[in-house]
Amino acid sequence: ITVMHTVIDTVGANRLVRSIAFNAANAICGMIERRPPPEDEERPLIALTEFGFCERAAIHLREMLKDRYEVVSFHAQGWGDRAACELVRQGLFHAFIDLVPAGFSEHLLGGNRMAGPDRLEATKDLPIPYILTPCGFDMISCGPYERRDRHDPLWTSRRLSERKLFVQDRMRVQARTSQEEMEEIAQKVAERLNGLKYKELVKFVIPERGFSSLSVKGGPLYDPLSDRAFIETLGKCLSLEIEIVRVKAQANSRAFAKAIVRALQRALRKKVESASETRISGRPSS
Repeated sequence: ITVMHTVIDTVGANRLVRSIAFNAANAICGMIERRPPPEDEERPLIALTEFGFCERAAIHLREMLKDRYEVVSFHAQGWGDRAACELVRQGLFHAFIDLVPAGFSEHLLGGNRMAGPDRLEATKDLPIPYILTPCGFDMISCGPYERRDRHDPLWTSRRLSERKLFVQDRMRVQARTSQEEMEEIAQKVAERLNGLKYKELVKFVIPERGFSSLSVKGGPLYDPLSDRAFIETLGKCLSLEIEIVRVKAQANSRAFAKAIVRALQRALRKKVESASETRISGRPSS
């Protein structure tokens, strides 16, 4: 029996999934000499982070992009985020759609899905489009539920038992982020993004009517004041070189996915324009 960790989400037979499956088959056959699988070089690769509370958004995005791009999905539970960022740094992808960058807020607040302090810096020195959203910033992953009664530092320091909670099961619990935490997240996100070299290729797309399926009107973590605090703080702190797109829709809507795709297209056009200007001037872009 051979067990191989795919690292990425196996959503569709994209180039990386095919390569992993090919390697697994060779391993099962006794690690015979590897012959690389045929590769589809026509469609550029795009990295996409996602999780269950924004699943419909990810489905919409893959559907809208499939004809021109090959989308590789990463489950944003911490390790998946890190894998996505590492592969982006290696130059494997044409663009990065960070639908769920919440590994950064989880790092700030101490949640289960934390992905480290450099979570938003994968494209720091890379001239590729980086499209991100606030999906997942509306919650802290704090399971298992038994931590509530064990004087757990996260639960006690942030008084999570007094907040709105979504309990999927005993192991998976999401607590609503407070207004103060959302302001802190926005400030720190702006600091990281302002430090990126190619800020003109960064777009921040915000679904104003809910950052996930949990925080829409009627959802268990609905708190429009906290979401608004994030939006306003980000607007004050983020560099003017970075475009903010506000969409009057919730995260899992087609309208939001369309806004992300349009932002990606604008960033790609800007990349082409910058490359043309560089060739004409004969100087590297700043």
